[in-house]
Amino acid sequence: MLVVLSSGTYGRYRITSGQTTEKRAKQLASQALEKLSQQASLHAQEPDIYRENYISVAQLRDDVLRDEFSASRRKKLWEKVQQKVEGNANVRPMVREGRSGDVGRVWEWVGAVGYLESPAGESGHSRRKSGRVSFAPMDDNRLLQSSEDVGQSALERTGAKPKTSKWEEGRGTYY
Repeated sequence: MLVVLSSGTYGRYRITSGQTTEKRAKQLASQALEKLSQQASLHAQEPDIYRENYISVAQLRDDVLRDEFSASRRKKLWEKVQQKVEGNANVRPMVREGRSGDVGRVWEWVGAVGYLESPAGESGHSRRKSGRVSFAPMDDNRLLQSSEDVGQSALERTGAKPKTSKWEEGRGTYY
């Protein structure tokens, strides 16, 4: 009876542990994909500063799993994360030589890079002279509105009273 009870408890532990590991691996894979996408975006915006459009798998592993200290759990978790990331069509695994001469496995993001690849005007975004991307349509109303907001905050700092505008509706006048 004791053997059956202990094996049932151990079986339940393995199932719940596996589910927890799978859930955590999905979160970490999502985090790794975000970091890869961000690196590709930074490289596309500033290629002189961010020379590589890829990240070393070992560096990414250490960054993503910085809170996991158990070696066996870390190994199991990373194997699951690695399967998920390499199964993504937007990631290209390869072996590259780094600037320091170290040869290692890297992941490169080959998917869309934050709308940087499409020309200005398409999809309502434009590329600025500084290389930054604005996803909002540029119009003069937004600029005027932001300057009014700046004026409003200046009035609040000085304690001056702003001009009141009259708002009329069919039911009365409000100031």
